[in-house]
Amino acid sequence: MELNAAQQILPEKQRRPSFSPMKAIRSLSISSQISHLSISSDTDVPSPVTQRRTLRKIASPGALKKDGLIRNDSTSTEDSAGRDSTSTQPTTPSIISRSTSIRGDPGSLIKSGALQPQSSILKPRNEYLVLTASALLKFRSRAAAEQKFPTISASEQGLDHLSPIGSQASLKDLLSSADISVPLEKIVSVYKGEGTRPSFGLEIWWKSSNATHIFTSLLFDFRLPDERDDWLKQIRQATKIRAKALGEERAPSEIEASFTLILDAKNENDSLLDIYPVIPRSPYTRLASEPKKTWRESSSFYLAFTKYSVLLAQFSGSSNGYKVNPSLVRFGLVTLSRVRVNVNDERFDLVFRLPLDRPQTLKLSSRYHRNILSKLFKADTYLKPAWPLWTRRGVFLMYDDTQQIPLPNGEDYSGFGMTLDAFIAGYHCQPIEWSIKWKDVRHSPQFCLLQPRGQSRYTAHQLIAVFRAIRFNEFFKSISFRNIDFSSLSNTFDNSQRLESTIWLSRTGKRSLTRSEVDIVEHSSVLFQELISILLGSESIKHIDLTNVLRQVPTVSLPQNDNSSSARVGVCEIMPPVVLLWISSQTRCNSVTLSGNAIGEVDAVELSRVFQSRPHFLRSFEISRCNLDEASLVYLWEGLHEQRLSLEELDTSYNPGRIEASRIACTLNEASGLKRLNLAYSIRGELEGSLFKPWSSSALFEAWRLEELDLSGWKLNFETFCAVMKYLEFEESNELRRLSLNNCALTGELVTGIFCRIGAGRDIHLFLNENPLETGSTDWIDLIHGNEAPAKLHLDMIHFQHESTFNRLLTALAHNRTIEFLSMVGTGPPGRVTSKTSGLLSEFFRINNTLKFLDLSGYTGKLEDGQLGWGLSGALSGLKNNTSLHQLRLRNQDIDITELAKILVANKGLAMFDIQHNNFDQHQFGDLVQALNHNHQLISFPISQADREFAVSKEKQLFLETQGTKTHDKLSKSAESRLDGALTRLYTRWESEVKKAKGILQRNRDNPANQAIELPSEYLEAWGDEGLPPWVWLVSKTTQQDKSRRRASELSIMTSVGDISPSLAGSSPIVSQRDSYPPHMTYMIEEER
Repeated sequence: MELNAAQQILPEKQRRPSFSPMKAIRSLSISSQISHLSISSDTDVPSPVTQRRTLRKIASPGALKKDGLIRNDSTSTEDSAGRDSTSTQPTTPSIISRSTSIRGDPGSLIKSGALQPQSSILKPRNEYLVLTASALLKFRSRAAAEQKFPTISASEQGLDHLSPIGSQASLKDLLSSADISVPLEKIVSVYKGEGTRPSFGLEIWWKSSNATHIFTSLLFDFRLPDERDDWLKQIRQATKIRAKALGEERAPSEIEASFTLILDAKNENDSLLDIYPVIPRSPYTRLASEPKKTWRESSSFYLAFTKYSVLLAQFSGSSNGYKVNPSLVRFGLVTLSRVRVNVNDERFDLVFRLPLDRPQTLKLSSRYHRNILSKLFKADTYLKPAWPLWTRRGVFLMYDDTQQIPLPNGEDYSGFGMTLDAFIAGYHCQPIEWSIKWKDVRHSPQFCLLQPRGQSRYTAHQLIAVFRAIRFNEFFKSISFRNIDFSSLSNTFDNSQRLESTIWLSRTGKRSLTRSEVDIVEHSSVLFQELISILLGSESIKHIDLTNVLRQVPTVSLPQNDNSSSARVGVCEIMPPVVLLWISSQTRCNSVTLSGNAIGEVDAVELSRVFQSRPHFLRSFEISRCNLDEASLVYLWEGLHEQRLSLEELDTSYNPGRIEASRIACTLNEASGLKRLNLAYSIRGELEGSLFKPWSSSALFEAWRLEELDLSGWKLNFETFCAVMKYLEFEESNELRRLSLNNCALTGELVTGIFCRIGAGRDIHLFLNENPLETGSTDWIDLIHGNEAPAKLHLDMIHFQHESTFNRLLTALAHNRTIEFLSMVGTGPPGRVTSKTSGLLSEFFRINNTLKFLDLSGYTGKLEDGQLGWGLSGALSGLKNNTSLHQLRLRNQDIDITELAKILVANKGLAMFDIQHNNFDQHQFGDLVQALNHNHQLISFPISQADREFAVSKEKQLFLETQGTKTHDKLSKSAESRLDGALTRLYTRWESEVKKAKGILQRNRDNPANQAIELPSEYLEAWGDEGLPPWVWLVSKTTQQDKSRRRASELSIMTSVGDISPSLAGSSPIVSQRDSYPPHMTYMIEEER
């Protein structure tokens, strides 16, 4: 009989307004795979009431020890054996079994009866079975049994009381007189035989008295199933009482020591928690051929629990009787997909499955089966505390009175760290890199998945581990997968082998999918299903960042039934799950960043339909650099027009297509809630009137509160420029932190007006790149000289026609005391740098004590160059005594190596120095590393592979010149050999110097004096060094409260596999070798007494 939890499919017409969360949680709706399967088809299964389990709250760790969470060698027995059995009356009822105390006399007769006669060539064998309070005995005949148990014949004569056998013979003599004797305290398991013989058998396994590492088995055959079932019940009951009376040792010390050695050899943070003897009923490893019939002989089997795994080990005995090294299999606890239990005996199945793999089944039997299953449930609730109770109904047999575990209050990010560790261990993955952001994010705290270490991208199992650790988490308010490559999961399906159901219900049951929507999810890709699980399962996620996760052109298959072909269309795989949840209104996530992904026209059409069908729900939408053509942008803006009243952030920049300015203006003039607007290189055409009007004299119109505005790449008409100028005069513009007007055809006169309205030292990042600033008035230079300039200024790729104008700018910058961040990439005088300009540069470096970040990198293009070159080399001497500048970038300037080495030795203020792409050969690079060794402040010194390739190219060119050979001429074999040797020596020396440089930087990073430096996160992002230590991001200028929050983020990165220190574990105790799964104020399953 199968025990299937009731399935309650929501009718298609019964939509969410009438949806009952409690009914949905108690049901196993939608997926037929959630039903609990029994491995038995017996017809004598009792009512579920007879096997009812209850949930009882655990108030303290001490109470847990009493109930079996922590191993107790003397009392932890199978205390409900036989309760689930249903059998007929004994075939030979015993008066002794009713009148004699079993506890008081180990020789008391409990039951006796004949076995099924075994056919023989000579004479049938009529064996006889006797069960006492201490042993199970098999005699060759009834007469032999009656010699030791006269009460057998007396019971048939109807006597009321007979003396127990213990008063007539010793227990030792009794055991030796039987053909086979099985001490009850040694029994490992007894269960119904599963062979093909036409009889009703019991298979019994017990520990050998001669060797603790060997189990022995015997098969008893009975005439009738009722007779077999009654014997099973009596044996299990007697075994339980005997074990309680004598105490027991589930695993010998040598077995436990072997498990400990195995775990120690793997150097894993996975301590041994509990061990149970079990019997595998079938081979559990994938064999190339049929297993031998004797595969269980001379062996013992133990199931061991660790913090994250379950291990099944086979200990085999050698010919000389000694134990040999065990063979074992290991499964992650989080990979448990099904638990199948036979209610009539001690058999159970454990089905484990890794994602994208086939299920593996352990068919086991043990008299500790209830303890094992209870421990599996406790482990699942402990390792996945955020997962709601209904997700376990597909794995465990549960009832309606089972209570949900309360979430750990603030512990370990609501259990995220523990759950992630469990999935990483269960999926056999390398650790992942992650952090938690509290500042400079839209919705904090934000979970951020960082770039992997030692690998180019995360594997499929690593990504799935992260997704499932985040699933149902209510701690995070936003998630960032920015620049994480999802291609390992792209177009990957796992529906044919999958046992677990897809997520169709949120954690609290307030949000759900309809049946048709679930059908779509069930047949979709893994990435589709995991994104649905995150955005639907958690009701706290308001924003997700999917920047640059799928950069390839979309060719993903749409969801199809298994028996139908799937047509490949241009759909980006991350779009359909977002669209599905937005259409159904079943996610709180109303802010999404899709930038950098290849999104097709089909996606744009679907998004437009969603936006038009659900007006005013979208808060933030970023879709820059998504390869959108003009038609796709037209579709998008048609939909975005319906979201104009709710939009706060919009970014459609840097797509191949452009949209008419008039169409954009129609939407923006009513979008008063915008805070971030990025239309860089998205606008085309001329416009009558202003693109937007962020202010109004009407009391009904609320002025914009822009924080970022980017109109780069469009020639501003006069009305729009005036709108920007006027907005800068309003008090609401004080929240503006970023104004980008790159390549907008702004003359010096217009820029002067902007500087006047911004004022002195305003905390705004102003971008004026690629504008003809020397045209018209240059009064803006005088404003810089007079400190009427913002705190952060970009003047990249400004082509000065007169050296005097550039020199004026250098003088103004030298005396300025408001600009802290300055970028002048590719900006310089019209010709070669003169001595006068070089002197002004040196003076600028020497007397400016305000700048913290400076980028004077050169620019080399196919048509034009912008470099300061050797003029900059001569000016670097001004940096020797500069202690205010912390970040300096001088890429692509062809600087003299001698001057750079002097700066490295003499300067005491720089913390980050970037001089990549300056054409160093191997000897010059070695000199730089030697100079770097004398610097004790630098924590960032990026080294480019391009520099090494240049050095290789230069070495090869020098070799060819010495050979008098042209580049494309073929070399002789001896010359090729010499060239290969020279290049090999170069590679070896270069890598050696790189290793030295990394060691020097690590030395400086470990210096506590350097860890006190405070750099704004905006400066660090502009620096772009992914190798920076985590503490750099955590010591920026923040409040004490932010610092305490970010400490947790630091620990999550600096420890392996996201290990959480005890200080972050709250009240959760440390798991010792004897501890089982400590609860977060949790609940445990407990058998009824």
